[in-house]
Amino acid sequence: MPIFAGSRYEGAQFSVVEERSREQKKCLHLRIPSGSYSETQHEVHPGETLDFLSFRRGGQARKWWQIAEANDLFWPLDLSPGTRLDMPL
Repeated sequence: MPIFAGSRYEGAQFSVVEERSREQKKCLHLRIPSGSYSETQHEVHPGETLDFLSFRRGGQARKWWQIAEANDLFWPLDLSPGTRLDMPL
């Protein structure tokens, strides 16, 4: 599957793994979040979503994952009002 520009997997490392059948497959290396890399924080208001915050911050809703990674969010739709989020640069 191709990886599009701006994807969280853009620039990720791949390995080639040979299976018992001698078929070779590409495997994606896991990305390790770099931890908090923010200048500012944002307090979540009712109805806000990560894609909305990403769009408002940088004009690209598809980069919501950068906020998720900066805040170690497992399920990005589970935002509670009052939560303080680190906002990536």
